[in-house]
Amino acid sequence: MPTTAYTDEEVDDLYEQIEEILQGTNGHSYVMALGDWNAVVGENSEDDCVGNFGLGSRNERGQKLVEFCKKNRMMITNTWFKSN
Repeated sequence: MPTTAYTDEEVDDLYEQIEEILQGTNGHSYVMALGDWNAVVGENSEDDCVGNFGLGSRNERGQKLVEFCKKNRMMITNTWFKSN
């Protein structure tokens, strides 16, 4: 995933590429997209996408990731488990 040094356009391009790959899967597949998304999704849960155990305050890249996950019916799994 592009770091914060990359432009928003480059980040958008990558999200579009990932979405194209997702469209090639059938509706019964489980898909995992792993990596450092350079996003802070925040501490509040949101729908079935973000759990109660995120960190910090949501930033722009975090909002982009949440919107992407909602659109593609995905969840940010590390926000669903409390770390010690």
